[in-house]
Amino acid sequence: MAKRLSEASVRKAAADAAAGKTYDVSDAAAPGLVLRVAPRGACWAFRSSIAGTAIRIRLGGLDLFGLTVARDLAGAAMLIVREEHAAPTETWLSDQLVSRKIIAPAPEGQAAWRDLPRWTYAEARTAYLEEVKRTRRDATWRDRKSMLALKELKPIEGRPVGTITRQKLASIVAGIHRSGRERHAEHLAECLRPMWSWLAKDAQQIRSGILGVEMSLLRAPERSSNEGEETGHGTYVPPVAELGRLLAIAKSGVLEGVIRDAIILLVHTAQRRRTVVAARRTDFSEEDGALVWKIPPAHRKTARRLGSKKSHDLPLTGEVADMVRRRLNANVESTWLFPQVRPRRKGDEVSHLNADSLSHALAYLPVITASPHDVRRALTTHGQDVLGIDADELKLVLDHSEGHASDDVTDGAYSKARRLKRKQAILTAWSGLLDGATAATDLGDLDALRGAMRAVRLEKEAATAAQKEGRVKVA
Repeated sequence: MAKRLSEASVRKAAADAAAGKTYDVSDAAAPGLVLRVAPRGACWAFRSSIAGTAIRIRLGGLDLFGLTVARDLAGAAMLIVREEHAAPTETWLSDQLVSRKIIAPAPEGQAAWRDLPRWTYAEARTAYLEEVKRTRRDATWRDRKSMLALKELKPIEGRPVGTITRQKLASIVAGIHRSGRERHAEHLAECLRPMWSWLAKDAQQIRSGILGVEMSLLRAPERSSNEGEETGHGTYVPPVAELGRLLAIAKSGVLEGVIRDAIILLVHTAQRRRTVVAARRTDFSEEDGALVWKIPPAHRKTARRLGSKKSHDLPLTGEVADMVRRRLNANVESTWLFPQVRPRRKGDEVSHLNADSLSHALAYLPVITASPHDVRRALTTHGQDVLGIDADELKLVLDHSEGHASDDVTDGAYSKARRLKRKQAILTAWSGLLDGATAATDLGDLDALRGAMRAVRLEKEAATAAQKEGRVKVA
């Protein structure tokens, strides 16, 4: 809803941005003018449409000019839309800012900033990935690196990134969606949006040429109706006996040692697969005879969502603690508890075990239906039904806000309690349940087990290859 902005509104917006708030306010006195507030700062923007196509352009930050100039720019932009049926361009905005003496013109004999060499998509991607690697988790960097280099993006790699429209990217995303990879299309859009947001920031605008492309509107087409049918995905609760068989297979020697140990830690602690594979040797420490795993905020999904700076501390005992100590005492030159055996691709750095390796390992095990995330559902279900543990207490282990509601301000802001004794009691009871199921498992002949694993792997690989071939034919 539009409201008439005032200088007080602008000051409040700056304060709200510093406080981490997010909202947009349309100015009733200047059609198209929007005051956008976000944790990264407040800015002026222009918003309109031509024949149903949205037009959005970032005009500048609050530190660049005030409300009066913002209204003048919005009025000039609206004149172009209404009389010329065209969208304001970055060249137009630059000329407007120079004519108002807000920015200086390029010195004589020097190219204007808009005429400087601009990044191609490939160059922009490289710069963006360097920033992701500096500021995000290793898993996020690897994911973005893979998604932003899909073969479907090859045709735009040499194009100036500032000339690539949202509509062009939407057509690429839609093409992937039509090939049957609907979730893949959604994920690509999720990766492209933050890249364009970064490219549009002040520090990158000169090289990217992107001033105000509103890429937040980029979306994949709606999923096909059969995608929404109940398939059982995301609802499976592995029986305790299945988890016991999984641990028995892991300990039998048929899996690589690093996969075996990662599975043991994952099943006994019910932590997310990315948290497990990204565990660093320095995350573990001895405290009063117990080995404590301090999961840093960067590797905690809950902490990243809520902005928490706390680590998620889990006391490890029994064979799980012994396994971790063995790996910590091993003479290896790696910061990771579970290092890669080899780089995923030639030229890549040797990092930690890839999270997908755990998913694939479980998928290739005969009579095992559970995925890594299903283990968390198993602890939640059997912890209540079999062990009689309250759901709120199970959240202490699962890292669901450490068992407290998200609106518990006192605990979130002030409590430093780690609740190690209660967590240890829960994990000990869970491990006891798993150990009983493991001891009751009869794997039979291990050579026959290896043969069955090989057969499952070949069957799944053949199905994947056939699916890919079908997609190529459809495309």
